[in-house]
This record gives sequence, structure tokens and C-alpha cells, in this order.
Amino acid sequence: MQFKLGDKILFKTENQKGEIVKINSSYKVTVQTENGFEVLASVKDLVKVEVNTDKALAYGNYFHQKDNDNKSSNSFKRDKSSTILKIDLHIELLSGSYQYLDNFEIVQIQLNECHLRIEKALNSNYQKLIIVHGIGTGSLKAEVHKLLRNYNLRFYLSKDAGATEVML
Repeated sequence: MQFKLGDKILFKTENQKGEIVKINSSYKVTVQTENGFEVLASVKDLVKVEVNTDKALAYGNYFHQKDNDNKSSNSFKRDKSSTILKIDLHIELLSGSYQYLDNFEIVQIQLNECHLRIEKALNSNYQKLIIVHGIGTGSLKAEVHKLLRNYNLRFYLSKDAGATEVML
């Protein structure tokens, strides 16, 4: 399905609505959720909301709803994934026309995205960030670490050194 900017969508696997704010590629889009967060999503996980059909039930009964109403009695348990924010800085996910950019421009786009996502994480209840910068030559990793030091955040590299984990 082809999406356009401004399309209202439903997530197939979550009880959540949003609006498409950026088309990254023919497979990935950026969605602003009702909570105000921007989420990178695969188009195969989204359903376009047509006029007067803003309920998930209008699109069938076979959607998996992880946020259903019959909660368990252990409601004090926190979902671990809701406290972790993963930021993937691979340029092909951030820009559709990255082939025409030089290395400096690419790194600036990646750092800007990282900065915005860190700000959002600090202003919410996330406890951990995973910033995927890739292995490469290490220039993006060095810039991300400099940015994290400016925020006075604790961080460490993952085992393969392709990601940095940050404790908030």
C-alpha cells in the first residue's frame, strides 16, 4: 500500500494510531503517534485509516492486539521494552536521497536525528537508549559519544561495537 504524508494510520500489532510525517523509503515511514513520539515503522505493519473508520475492528478481527483490556493481576509489572528506546542512525532509514549527499552532510543528518531522539527520551520515562551507529570507520560513533558526553550520560559499547547503550 502506498502512503502519503498526512495519512492517518493504525498499527497492526499495537493498539495505537498515528499520522505519517515522513516517507523514508518505499518500505519505511516515520509516524507521529498520538502521544507525540516519532516512530520509524515498516509499511507492512501499518493500515491506512479511511474516513469514518478509526477503529481497528473496522479492518478485521485478525489483528494481534498486545494492549487488550483483560490485563493480568500483576499490573504493577512494567513492560521492559517500554523503558528502552532504540535509535537506528543508518542513513538509508533517515533519508531517501542520501546518495547525493557527502559524508559531512550524512553525519550531520544522523547527529541531528540522534540529538532529537535523546531529547525526547530525556523528557519521557525511558530508562535506557540503544543507539545503533554501525561499525564502519568509527567517525559517527565518536561524534555520538561526544554528544552523549555533552549530556553527561553514562554509556558503553555493545559487544560488536555497532551500538552504544545509554543509561538515563
